[in-house]
Amino acid sequence: MASKNSQPEAVKEAVSAATRAISGNPEMEINFGGVGSSLPNPPKTIKELSSFRGKADALACIERYRDKSIRIDSGSEKLNSLIKVMEDTRVEILGSLNYPGVASNISSKFIDKCKLHESLEDQEDQLEIAMETWLRKLCLPNNESSKGNFFLKYWGKLFDNQEERLKRNLVDALYDQSKFQEIAEDFLRNLNIDDQENESEDNDIEDDLEQEEESASENGEDDESQESESSPEQDDQQGEEENEADQGDADDDSIVDENQEVVTNQSWLESLVGQTTNFTYKVYSRSSDEEIKAEDLCSPEELQRLRKHLDQLMGPSKATISKLAHRLQRFLMAQQNRSWEFNKEEGMLDSARLHKIITDPLTALTYKVEKDTEFRDTSVSILVDSSGSMRGRSMTVAAICADIISTTLERCNVKTEVLGFTTKQWKGGESRKMWIEDGKPENPGRLNDLRHIIFKSADTPWRRGQKNFGLMLREGLLKENVDGEALIWAHDRLSRRSEQRKILMVISDGAPVDDSTLSTNPTNFLDLHLRQVIHSIETKSDINLIAIGIGHDVTRYYKNAVTIHRAEELGGAMLEQLTDLFKVD
Repeated sequence: MASKNSQPEAVKEAVSAATRAISGNPEMEINFGGVGSSLPNPPKTIKELSSFRGKADALACIERYRDKSIRIDSGSEKLNSLIKVMEDTRVEILGSLNYPGVASNISSKFIDKCKLHESLEDQEDQLEIAMETWLRKLCLPNNESSKGNFFLKYWGKLFDNQEERLKRNLVDALYDQSKFQEIAEDFLRNLNIDDQENESEDNDIEDDLEQEEESASENGEDDESQESESSPEQDDQQGEEENEADQGDADDDSIVDENQEVVTNQSWLESLVGQTTNFTYKVYSRSSDEEIKAEDLCSPEELQRLRKHLDQLMGPSKATISKLAHRLQRFLMAQQNRSWEFNKEEGMLDSARLHKIITDPLTALTYKVEKDTEFRDTSVSILVDSSGSMRGRSMTVAAICADIISTTLERCNVKTEVLGFTTKQWKGGESRKMWIEDGKPENPGRLNDLRHIIFKSADTPWRRGQKNFGLMLREGLLKENVDGEALIWAHDRLSRRSEQRKILMVISDGAPVDDSTLSTNPTNFLDLHLRQVIHSIETKSDINLIAIGIGHDVTRYYKNAVTIHRAEELGGAMLEQLTDLFKVD
């Protein structure tokens, strides 16, 4: 008896620990069962466990991603209710995007919710569950079952026919609660839901007034008789419901049937490991993709001309950049050369501790000893977004910084490579042609031809590789960007290096964009893949991933990131990020 009663308690402890960890609040209060509790009592079988965990994960997502000071106030009770549904779905989507295990659990919770609402036949009653279903499919297109499609037979068409701008803005604003709620309100008002509510309310009021005038006396008599006749039955029903509720609460902590599979602490903990997202990234064809050296993209004469142009552009900012480079070099050399051990009996006199002789004349620990520090050999890869949106000052500064950083790190014996990524064509290449010839199948995956550029490999000296940095200024080079695959490529190259410490720095000005791919797949197809790749690198790889966003907030993708609003800040941001990573562990 004691061992069986301890099993629900073990589950409660595991759930509470996981919920607090996901929420980011170690002091989060969690209680189970009873009125007003955070969560129901744990289930009695493994079959129900995933949905129960989904409820706990949803609670954690609310704590982590919702600012409780932001209130919903559209001026309409019905709109407020629907915006609340969309807001609850938003935080669950964020949790699903960032944590594969959460995605699986919340999906199970949602499937159970759909089963409970299957009996709803009125379209108006289906609106809330339909909205949740549609929003989840919009943001998690490959992570959903078909269970909720029943509710989209009517409402789904209305939702899909709304402005493409609003639908895309909903996805883009997932990490901005206030903006998301504003867009959600605009989206719902476009559906004229609030107008329908007002009309129905007016009609109901008129009908009620007519009924009251025509049958006031009859209603009074009927009410009295109904109350006298039905009150005993209602009392009996209430008594039965209370008994059932009491029995249900008792069953949660009682011995389960022998035929039921009992939840154990071990099964709960083991099930937390190894979960993956259901999103699947597809590529229609890789036959025309290319990995190419910068010098193979243009003639030696053009490379020389572009390099001279880059040197001219570097002129006005050369003094500032040189100071930053020297600061980084001094820091790295200091890290490599020496450090101090304090409070020694002998060695060099430590002037900072001379006061101890006055306060405690018997102390002899006023000396320091110089020691050599172990500086891990390091390889750095700089991955530059070479898309059309980087054209102009942003790409110029990126080229300047790549030049300065690589030569500075080389002086400190740090291997550095500089890479770029774009596409071979605008709006599709050979892959799109193949797709058209094959009859345009649905959801083809990536439909453009990638171009991954090696401006300077890690083993190439800066003296020989510097001429290639000018190629970044060539306007015909910059097209579209598929960030997820570029990250995989750069990561794979870096992972093959033998150095102990590996750093991958991404410079980008926003989200991945490829018109041919996004026009034939879900609008967040490339976005979801990028998040999936970043999550894998940040959680499973020994490579340090950092990012710098130019003009756009990339912290919604990368945990270790900084956003700059002026291109002139890029050099300092790069050096600051590198300085933090090179600190001795």
